[in-house]
Amino acid sequence: MFARIALTTIASLAFLGCNSSVRPPIEGRMDPYVPPQVTFAQKDLARDTAVSAPNLQRDDAGNLLHVTLPIRSATNQTLYVDYKVTFLDRDGGVLSETGWKSKTLEANTPDSISVNSTSPRASDFQLALRWSR
Repeated sequence: MFARIALTTIASLAFLGCNSSVRPPIEGRMDPYVPPQVTFAQKDLARDTAVSAPNLQRDDAGNLLHVTLPIRSATNQTLYVDYKVTFLDRDGGVLSETGWKSKTLEANTPDSISVNSTSPRASDFQLALRWSR
């Protein structure tokens, strides 16, 4: 009888020891910032460029979303940047994403970045800018 109790106790302790070694998952923290439509990878890129409010329009059939972002080099230098655009549905879900594309911004010269969605479900966008690589 004593051997049976001892064996049960040892088995219970072994089981508890196995369970205590399981670690909880590492959870992410909530981002307190709402993602803006236009983001910059580097602070100096944001400082060296000027952007105006984006222009969003639907094509004549009311299907595809057309986005034009006025942008210019705000310095006396030509800037070489890359951009990519993510199109979102009305719930904020990703519909499509362009690859990185290059853009040359001539010194102090107004310019723009224009992209079109590939789905009529697109209702918003996010555009990311970085220095060209």
